[in-house]
Amino acid sequence: MELNRIATGIKLVGTTIKEISVENNIVNVQKEAKRSFGLNINEPSFENIDEGLFSQMAIDFEVEIEQTEDRNFKLELSLEGAFLSEKNTEEEDFKQLVIINGAAALISIARGKIESITSNIFDSGKVVIPFVNVIDYYKGLSE
Repeated sequence: MELNRIATGIKLVGTTIKEISVENNIVNVQKEAKRSFGLNINEPSFENIDEGLFSQMAIDFEVEIEQTEDRNFKLELSLEGAFLSEKNTEEEDFKQLVIINGAAALISIARGKIESITSNIFDSGKVVIPFVNVIDYYKGLSE
């Protein structure tokens, strides 16, 4: 399959962890521990640069585990991504690509980072965040 034919009009330039904080007093995560996950997709910024349209977007993640009343874990992570348009991509199309595809890409990247970080924190166990339907996320905000 020729990838040029299915390219989306957007390139991921890079990602960075802007902020991270961990509060933890759990050694081994038990399967029956209560887990919660939340995220907030921040409004992206857009600008025209020489190479095309450029955008930055940050997503804030919060993961909590309550194992017992006095055994808890909390991870807060803010991940930022930078995106560049492909040639001939219209501005409105690029904005939609960043809002949907860019957010989905950042969530997937965060999933790997959170798994890696938590597998190094706990003696056994790790946190795997769920898949997120970005379109449903935005629909939920408008309701």
